[in-house]
Amino acid sequence: MSHPSIERPGRSRAHRTRMQRRAAADLADHPYRLELVGTLHALAWPSICASCGASTDERLTVRKVFWRPRTAYQRPSRYRRQIVTAADLPYCTECAARHHALVPARSLVRDLWRMLWPVLIPMAGAGYFLMLTLRIALEEQSRGGMNAKYVWGLPALFAFILLWCLMIAWWSSRADRVEKQTEVTRACDFSDDVSWFFERERRIYAMQNQSFAQALADANRDRVWSADDDQRSERRMLTSLAAVGVAGVVVWIYVVFVL
Repeated sequence: MSHPSIERPGRSRAHRTRMQRRAAADLADHPYRLELVGTLHALAWPSICASCGASTDERLTVRKVFWRPRTAYQRPSRYRRQIVTAADLPYCTECAARHHALVPARSLVRDLWRMLWPVLIPMAGAGYFLMLTLRIALEEQSRGGMNAKYVWGLPALFAFILLWCLMIAWWSSRADRVEKQTEVTRACDFSDDVSWFFERERRIYAMQNQSFAQALADANRDRVWSADDDQRSERRMLTSLAAVGVAGVVVWIYVVFVL
């Protein structure tokens, strides 16, 4: 039975897009590479440690942060959105323990500072006006005025602003809370989704252990993406763009000369 080929880093893939080339270049420089169609959770992972190649049924959750541009043609230096992706990869007990020993120690105070410092000023302002309007509302409530129920709107507004700042701070700092990768977790490195909008999700994998790489390829032989698939994808993309262009010209002609 033939085995799916494991691509080497030096192999030319002329039909790749710039996004796909950049994703491949950002991976760890391992001798075995593979491109597979499907989500990280849909793949069949072999019972082999990705680092040392020992038999194992244990899993280690590995998270990576990817920075995607707002549009496909945006410059890398422009504002980008964060995507946090997790994969349950097979690692033996010894390699998992070595990874945890290599991960830099984290400080709760430092994590809170990184999360809150961009919103300290709006939070301080919202907190100050929350306490001020809350005191006014309580005084108005104690007097039993006719507008007592309406004055609670301002404290509610500033409480919402304070909560919103906390939510923004938590969401924007999620990449800082991701556990740093080590030489262990980078033994099986994976890219962001490199598919086009009309294709199924697929990723590029770089692996240092040959046994694990070959087992992964064998277990997912129906998901392997090859250089021939790159060519077919490029043809479909060009055909789709041409069809959209022709349709646009037809609509323009109809609107200008017929209506």
